[in-house]
Amino acid sequence: MKRVAKSVAIPTIIFIGAILITTWPSAQDVEHSPPGYAGSQRCKVCHYKIFESWSKTKHASAFNVLKADETANPKCLECHTTGYRRGGFGSDGLAVDLKGVQCEACHGPGQRYSQASVMRQPEVSAKLGLVAIDSLTCVQCHNARSPAFKGFAYKAGLQTGTHSQKRVTVTTP
Repeated sequence: MKRVAKSVAIPTIIFIGAILITTWPSAQDVEHSPPGYAGSQRCKVCHYKIFESWSKTKHASAFNVLKADETANPKCLECHTTGYRRGGFGSDGLAVDLKGVQCEACHGPGQRYSQASVMRQPEVSAKLGLVAIDSLTCVQCHNARSPAFKGFAYKAGLQTGTHSQKRVTVTTP
């Protein structure tokens, strides 16, 4: 019986290993694809709790607060949409809705890094465009150019923003 189990187990392990090796994308496999936008629905698959937290923020509804004449104003669209003038919102042939300040507005276009197998490899994810967030990321929009600007406190924003521990109690891998 043990001999039969070994004769089945070893080929099975080899077969599964071969599948993993041939389907696990490397940086070289993915880095030659265009750095397009995947949309927040793609992020939601693995980061559900963060997505749910974000969906209740002002960032999620940022496009909806624009007045009718502002929805075509490039100065407004830069901060109230995701990827405007950078291959995102407003681009021809774009298949995803990028209204509002979605994940990729801060984390960078995710088409190349959003596969779960790539996200498990931090160095590869970063090489393929995943942006580490800091205060400089936020002040691209939270600044005096905005007519609604009342100052910006990065550390305070961390307590109430999309990724705060008050909003998200459990994150997904």
